Amino acid sequence: MDTRHYIEAIAAELSRLRGGGLLLSPSDTQLALGWHAAGIPLAAVLEAVRRGRRLKTQRRARGAGEAGISLLALAADVEGRASKHKGAAARTASGRSSLCDELRAAASVPGLRGRAAWLALAGDAESLLGDSSEAYWTRAIAALRSSLPELAPDQRRALGKTLRERFPRCPPGLSRARYRRALQLQLLSASSSMFALPPASFLL
Repeated sequence: MDTRHYIEAIAAELSRLRGGGLLLSPSDTQLALGWHAAGIPLAAVLEAVRRGRRLKTQRRARGAGEAGISLLALAADVEGRASKHKGAAARTASGRSSLCDELRAAASVPGLRGRAAWLALAGDAESLLGDSSEAYWTRAIAALRSSLPELAPDQRRALGKTLRERFPRCPPGLSRARYRRALQLQLLSASSSMFALPPASFLL
């Protein structure tokens, strides 16, 4: 995922939780840029933001106001999850396994819906990422769309409810096209976390 979409997705999630605008503070922006440069997956950052919100809600004294969520406060959580991703990158660099091999293995797990689409994406992943990260995510979203009909109706309803809770409306300052893309990426993340569709490896 390119830097712009990475930053915008984080800003949109913070905006949803804060109920405010899309702007990140300068310190949060620099931190997010560093995470992107370090290869920390977007899904890990978004989950840390949501988990931080839940913890703040649980610990807040009754009747007290809620402090804003800062990426700086979540840095230890986010960066602590980076080691697993870096280990996978190191294996790829050393030739022990390639990204395509890892994704093919992930797509071979029993019971994966839409297996053919995910195996096809696994085979093309490195070339897609070489051209543009956007090309990879477009294919991943298409694979998800072809797989969703294999979910049970109640699972699809639960996924739709989760998506509506995360993005009930287009945040101010976000274009319709970028909002639609943010929704698609959130759908991919939610489906992966709820139903392992796709397996987490496909979220890079």
